[in-house]
Amino acid sequence: MVSRGKTELRLDLTAADGTSVYETFQNFKLGEMPYYTLHIDTGVGTAGDGFGLSYHNGRKFSTFDMDRDGVGINCAIEDHGGWWYNFCAHANLNGEYVTPGSIRPGRSEGGMTYSAFKGTESLKVSKMMFRRI
Repeated sequence: MVSRGKTELRLDLTAADGTSVYETFQNFKLGEMPYYTLHIDTGVGTAGDGFGLSYHNGRKFSTFDMDRDGVGINCAIEDHGGWWYNFCAHANLNGEYVTPGSIRPGRSEGGMTYSAFKGTESLKVSKMMFRRI
């Protein structure tokens, strides 16, 4: 669906304390299979993107059984989810769902996190939505 025209991605994030933020990314597209490479512009919104999703721009999608992150460890295993890992994650919205507001024991990036918003604090809700523009 994202390869058939200009597309925008929107993230809606909610923290344990009820704080909600958003970030939009223009020119969102995914490369062809089997890599599904992430392509987005820098984000604009209230979540912040300094250490957000655009940090992962140009990365291939990795899973526990298909390590494509390009580092010496398998970030999908270490960070507990499939994602476009870039030396693991500053944004890990497919990470392990742990108690919202807590920091995952061990490898804190393994929770459902968005560093530009709440660091390694596990989020309560994350939504990724895209639309043609």
